[in-house]
Amino acid sequence: MTRYAFVNLEYILNNIPEYARAQEELNAYSQKLQTEIDKIYIEIANLQSKYNADKVFLTVTMRERREEEIAAWENKARVLQERYFGSSGLLFAKREELVKPLQDEVVAAIKEVAREGNFGMIIDVSADNSVIYFDPKLDKSNVVLRKLGYTIKKDE
Repeated sequence: MTRYAFVNLEYILNNIPEYARAQEELNAYSQKLQTEIDKIYIEIANLQSKYNADKVFLTVTMRERREEEIAAWENKARVLQERYFGSSGLLFAKREELVKPLQDEVVAAIKEVAREGNFGMIIDVSADNSVIYFDPKLDKSNVVLRKLGYTIKKDE
């Protein structure tokens, strides 16, 4: 018979102060990147507004030049969004730098708890809503936190 246990990965991470600091740093970094993109969109809005005001006075060539300039700014914004927030963008890389080492450490501790407790499976109850019920006695989240060196007030 396979023995199993549960952990709440979200609970574990939220009880690690370094994780909270990493999340704060990621949020600040994300806002900084977004501010740069927002400035470009403000410039686009200004160019579009000026273009609309001047449109009747412009020659066809001048209109085309302005439209191309606006399109270039819009493209610049799209490229930056992908570079900053895309699946291999700067924010993803920063997250890998700050959060992944902590997650790897937690996963290693979970594996150690599994080996020590002879568990064939440890299920993360925070991952989705597919676990409808589990016996709290089988929750090893605090065991993992203790293994990582954190003191937990309530022992389960």
